[in-house]
Amino acid sequence: MTGVTRPSAAVVLAVLLATSGTAYVAALPALDVGGPARDGPAAAQETPTTIGTLAQGETQFELVSATTNVPVDGRGTLALTFENTGDAVRNASVRVQSPNESLRFGPAQNATDFVGTWARGERRTVRFELLAEEFAETRSYPFEATVAYTATNGTRVRTPPFTFDVRPSGRIRLDRFEVTRIASTVQAGETGTISVTVENTGPDVDDAIVTLRPLTDTIRLGRVRAGGTRGVVGARNATRFVGDWASNEDVTFEFDASAGNDTVVASYPFSMTVSYATNGNRTQTQLETFGVIPAPEQSFALGDVTSTLRVGDEGNVTGAVVNEGPEPVRDATLVLQRGSTTLRSGETQYPLGTIPAGERRSFRFDVDASNATSAGPRQLTFRVVYRSEEGGRTASDPLPATIQVGARREPFDVTPVDASFGVDESGRIRARIANDAGRPLRNVTARLQVAEPLTSDDPSAYVGRLAPGGSATAAFELTVEDEAVPGRQPATVLVTYETPDGERRVAGPYQVPVQVQGSQGPGFPLVATVAVVAVVLAGAGWWWWRGR
Repeated sequence: MTGVTRPSAAVVLAVLLATSGTAYVAALPALDVGGPARDGPAAAQETPTTIGTLAQGETQFELVSATTNVPVDGRGTLALTFENTGDAVRNASVRVQSPNESLRFGPAQNATDFVGTWARGERRTVRFELLAEEFAETRSYPFEATVAYTATNGTRVRTPPFTFDVRPSGRIRLDRFEVTRIASTVQAGETGTISVTVENTGPDVDDAIVTLRPLTDTIRLGRVRAGGTRGVVGARNATRFVGDWASNEDVTFEFDASAGNDTVVASYPFSMTVSYATNGNRTQTQLETFGVIPAPEQSFALGDVTSTLRVGDEGNVTGAVVNEGPEPVRDATLVLQRGSTTLRSGETQYPLGTIPAGERRSFRFDVDASNATSAGPRQLTFRVVYRSEEGGRTASDPLPATIQVGARREPFDVTPVDASFGVDESGRIRARIANDAGRPLRNVTARLQVAEPLTSDDPSAYVGRLAPGGSATAAFELTVEDEAVPGRQPATVLVTYETPDGERRVAGPYQVPVQVQGSQGPGFPLVATVAVVAVVLAGAGWWWWRGR
């Protein structure tokens, strides 16, 4: 048999049926298709193996189901579904081990698949391409799987092994033809490709035609979009023309197919026939039924989401998008959905580009928290919009993230520098203006606000640019009227400025009280002055009189 090396998503020719504490993994035999087409997963012969819920550290995992389609002397898929019944973990991966060289993962007897972030209660399916050698037997082979992850305290943990059996099926034959590999990129709610590789194990044939037919409404043939939760609308069958087909030649056929939004990872039955000509006689093979397992729904996660938001100010929301697979995505964009009236973002889309499965891309949004925002935790919702394999645009499930909004912080610190005046006096009042916003501010202008008995003919002062932590002194003309009462008189300063993104804002008012000093009255100092003048005049008069 000639193997097919093109990578593809898992397709399973069997279905696993799970009961409490017991899993069944078996290859799918040929089905009787004389009756009507059936909905739902294809039937399977069952081989029991005991599995359970194993605890390790803070987290527990349960092996919920396992499915395989590998035929003897062929390539198939092993699909394992685990549930996280404990706390959320990150950097999770699943490693599977085959103890027998008859069943291998390519050249090795073990394989690992990255899962990433794994929430509490979430079920995740991992899939591995499995090879059964020509000397493999149709019996149960014991396998082991372990889950490795980073716990909430940062330690790396690996679970004890989960054990289960894998039983390869016999060869899948259509008379003189043999199905050697089946693969699928169809995902729940999307359109993808089912590819089937068939080998001509007999003599050369002419004018060969292959026909594929779905026996379920869950996965239908054709480039169609998922329609609701009950299935999709598509073609009842599809054909591919081969022409001349040489002996021992492998031919791969590709069929467009779509899966409904509610499609689960299970085996769904399809049938295939081959018609051909030999020596001028037309022959059609008997129907052969096998299962197709769609890939799990594309999954994304958010990581390291933080914010610098404060009430009444603009800040950043940053983080990373992780493509948890199973497929790479291209032309991806992260969309920040508008769900809050107090948190606003001028740009709601951030381009991510192509993200291979298991990799991450960083993002950043500028977000404004209005004065009506309350300090504390706030939830934002994101979606990843990407281009599917078939070229259409697809949106992920909502991705919620909790951020913290800090308490309001005044962008300036304004303190009076020279603010002492006498009654009926004019001059300049000075105030020191410091940038406490933590970012550069431009076109800073201060305006003095006073009321009688204080007036100002020139209440504005242009400061210009202030670097973070920088300061400047603003001066304003001020007059204290003659009826002013000595003491502290109220005065405030409003500051207008421009943020780095060009938004014009107003801060304040900031208190800069004016100290009014009392003037010298008609008391003792004036009497003393008059007395001194009188004494001087009297002395001068006495000196003049004696001189006569």
